[in-house]
Amino acid sequence: MCILFLHTNPYPKDNEYRLIVATNRDEYYRRPAKAAFQCPKSGIIAGRDMEPGKEGGTWLGFGTKSYPNNGKSPKYCFSCLTNISNHEKVKNPTGRGELIVNYLESRDDFPEYMETLRKQGLVFNGFNLIGVELSKDGPTKIYHNSNFPQINSEYTGKHTLGFGNSAISSPYMKVLNGRTKFEEIIERGLEKKQLKDELVALLKDKTKHLPDVELAKRSQAALEKLSSIFVEFGEAGYGTRTHTIILIDKNWNLEFTELTMLEPIDIENPQWKITVIKSDL
Repeated sequence: MCILFLHTNPYPKDNEYRLIVATNRDEYYRRPAKAAFQCPKSGIIAGRDMEPGKEGGTWLGFGTKSYPNNGKSPKYCFSCLTNISNHEKVKNPTGRGELIVNYLESRDDFPEYMETLRKQGLVFNGFNLIGVELSKDGPTKIYHNSNFPQINSEYTGKHTLGFGNSAISSPYMKVLNGRTKFEEIIERGLEKKQLKDELVALLKDKTKHLPDVELAKRSQAALEKLSSIFVEFGEAGYGTRTHTIILIDKNWNLEFTELTMLEPIDIENPQWKITVIKSDL
């Protein structure tokens, strides 16, 4: 289970933001991962999966696409992937962890990248792949692609959206209710520190959003455990282990903040590592 709340605003006023991201990564506690860092070669900011055989993949990332040979302004790109859970697994799937890395490393915009994937004929288990593209002289775009079911969405300009582990046509209640709370936090016009504190509190919210007919289709037995934004499913060795907040302000200042449980994870007394990466775009 993962959850993503996303806000774009191409014309922010003072104390408003061009991009606000608040997201949780839910994963098995035993699965190794590297905390967020900025790759010295690609410039991509992301945490990385270190599961043997899947090393280097990621669940989200931020990068810059530059076009020095044709005079185009750089594009500042965020991407996040959530698995879609309630569908039949495919045979011999390609790993999903490289989808974000490959998109951010390429010069393709999101629709071009998805067309390349289509032509390659690769088979994946279910996913929602989200891409956000901002530039200083072009439109602000949010793109979404899912393969179970096949959905392509595009949003231009100012939007506030939520994504989870189901199709966007049938969201979980915690995504709907969390998006409302996320929007309320943004509309308060908070100073940056208070904004970040409120967003982290949202990501740590253990309120059960029940009943939830859609979530019940995935796991009736684990319904209650999975119905909160912050997931604790200790008996399964699974839960929320990483929070990420990304802000780009009116003046194109980026702040990428990650809070992640230190490994090996002691679920009874987790220790959190905080990583903050700043950049003037």
